[in-house]
Amino acid sequence: MKYDLVFEGGGAKGMALVGAYEVLAAQGHGFGRLLGTSAGAITAVFLAAGYSSDEMVAVLTEADAAGNPVFASFMGEPPPFSDKEIEQGAFRRLLGGVDLTFIPGFVENPLKDQLAAAVAHTRMTRNFLALVERGGWYSAHNFLTWLRAKLDAGEVDGKPRKFSAMTLAEFYAATGVDVTFCATDTTGGRQLVLNHRTAPDCPLVYAVRMSMSIPLLWDEVIWQQDWGPYQGRDITGHTIVDGGVLSNFPLELFVSDAPFVTAVMGPKQNNPVLGMLLDDVAPVPQPRGLLVKFTIKPTDLATVQRLRGLVDTMLGARDKQVMEAFADLVVALPAGGYGTTEFDMSEPKRNALLDAARAAMRAYLVAHPPLPAASGLAAPPSPAVKDLADTLASRLLAPPTP
Repeated sequence: MKYDLVFEGGGAKGMALVGAYEVLAAQGHGFGRLLGTSAGAITAVFLAAGYSSDEMVAVLTEADAAGNPVFASFMGEPPPFSDKEIEQGAFRRLLGGVDLTFIPGFVENPLKDQLAAAVAHTRMTRNFLALVERGGWYSAHNFLTWLRAKLDAGEVDGKPRKFSAMTLAEFYAATGVDVTFCATDTTGGRQLVLNHRTAPDCPLVYAVRMSMSIPLLWDEVIWQQDWGPYQGRDITGHTIVDGGVLSNFPLELFVSDAPFVTAVMGPKQNNPVLGMLLDDVAPVPQPRGLLVKFTIKPTDLATVQRLRGLVDTMLGARDKQVMEAFADLVVALPAGGYGTTEFDMSEPKRNALLDAARAAMRAYLVAHPPLPAASGLAAPPSPAVKDLADTLASRLLAPPTP
C-alpha cells in the first residue's frame, strides 16, 4: 500500500520520523506524495532521493571522528562579517543613534566603528551580532554541506545519486516523486509550499534549508533572483524561515481537493493519507542508567524561550485543530523529554526515541489497517470534515491582506 505521507517538523526530535517509517516500510508499505516541514522536510527529501529506511537511520545517527553526533555540527559558528556588513548593519546604525555629547564627532564615529568591528570579530560576541544582523545565532553552512554530500552519495536504481545541484523541477523529473517542502515568507507574511509546480527553479537544497530554518537559531535565508518566481510572483529579497512558523503539520493539504489546493499540491491521489506527528506530551521510555546531560544553549535563554513559547502556543492551537479533525490519519510518535535543538543527544537516548517511534507505528497499523481501496481517509469524509479541510487550507494558503 502506498501512503501520501505528511512529516511534522521538530528539529532533533525529527529522528523519530525515520523510526516510524522504518516500520511502515518493513510491513511492505511505500509512499506516494510527500509533504514535510523542517525536520520533516529532511525526512521527505531522503525518501524522495531513494534512501531506504536503513540508510536513513545510518545517515541520521552517524558520528564524526571524535564520536560526536554529526547533527551537533549543524549549529555552526557564524562566518566572518565583511566590512560592508559591519558598516551598513543594524548594530552600527544603532550605535549611530547614540549621541555621546561629551565626545567630539571626529572621535566618536571612529570609536563606534571600532566597537562594531570588535563585536563582529570577537568570537564571544559574533553569535550575538549574527542574531541581530542575520536573524540566527548559528550558521547553517555545515548543514548545507552535509545535505549536498548525502544527496550525491551512494546509488539509487543502480545509478549514482547526483541530486545536490538540482532544482525542484529537475529533482521531480529525475525521481518522479511529488515532494513538497513548507517554508514561511516573513517578508510577504505567507506560507510557501515549495515544489516543482510552485517554484520550479528553486534549488532543492535551499528548499530544504529554508524549511528547517528555525527562527533565532539559524540565519535566515534570502530568496535569490535566480531561484525564479514563486507561483509566478517575484519574491527576490524576501526573508524565508522555517515552515513551522505558520503550520508545522499541514495535513489538510493532502485531504482537501479544493481547486486552490490542487493548484499547488497537484491532483488528489487515491492513496491513504498518513501524518506522522511528534508528540511532546507522550513520554519516551528511557533505558535504565541513562545519564541526564545538561547543556545550556543560547536557545535556553529566557528571552528566546519566551519567543519560542509564544510561537509554539500559536502553532499548537492551529495544528491541534488539524489533529483532532483528522485523528484517524495521524500516528503520534512519543517525543516527551526531548528538545528541538538537542542535536547532541546521546546514543542511548537517541535509540530510545527511535524505538518509541517504531512501537507507535506498529500500534497504529494494527488499529488502522489499510483499506483495499483507499480514499485518503479511513472512511469517506463527511461534508463537515471536508469543509474544515478546505477552510484550514484556505487560511494557510491565502495571500496576506494588503
